[in-house]
Amino acid sequence: MSGEGADSEPLSFGGFDDPLGVESAAHVPVFPDEPLPGEMEPGGDVADHLWMHDAGRIWDLGPADVDTDADGINDSLTRNGPEGLTVYTDADRDGQVDTITRVGADGSYAAQVLDPATGRWVPTDSGRLE
Repeated sequence: MSGEGADSEPLSFGGFDDPLGVESAAHVPVFPDEPLPGEMEPGGDVADHLWMHDAGRIWDLGPADVDTDADGINDSLTRNGPEGLTVYTDADRDGQVDTITRVGADGSYAAQVLDPATGRWVPTDSGRLE
């Protein structure tokens, strides 16, 4: 991997093309006590889902299914599309996505972290896979 470094200007949430994979994410105005129809997988619990917010809306992305830090706890989920792969990660285990990493079909990559003070996505790295 070769990195070009991070831009100094924070990106708004829209820094990625369709960062949420909106077609596959469920929007809920608040977390309900009971899951919405079709929201739970067998043996799943809505409390185990990853979520993020944008413009006053909360997006339920579904349950984490990947353990990216090898601690035995699933902390990430992936979304595939024609433009590439996006990985949504909850590094601090509070359920909210705080890192987004996108690998484009063209070999480009970019990573952003959520600044908890401002709620803005700040680029951390970008470049091209070689």
